[in-house]
Amino acid sequence: MTRDTQRRYSSPIVEEAAKSITDQERAIFDLNFRISERIYQIMRQRNMTKRELARLTGKKESEVSRWFMLGHNFSCKSIAIIQQALGVPIIEVA
Repeated sequence: MTRDTQRRYSSPIVEEAAKSITDQERAIFDLNFRISERIYQIMRQRNMTKRELARLTGKKESEVSRWFMLGHNFSCKSIAIIQQALGVPIIEVA
């Protein structure tokens, strides 16, 4: 979560929890959030449902739904399967 996003959804509970998150944990969360956001954007551009993405990836619809939950940790394998199904890069390695 970016600092701007964190500010928009701020509450005393969130602020207290944010104090205990390390920079490394924050970076991991942010990267996973951006990956799921990229997948969602591609799906929206194509008017694709989670059911369709599940069919294309050979996954259950419930697993695809978990990809869009906060805190999901994508594996390289999952990203490769999703990229292949969508036919576009989700992330690129320099």
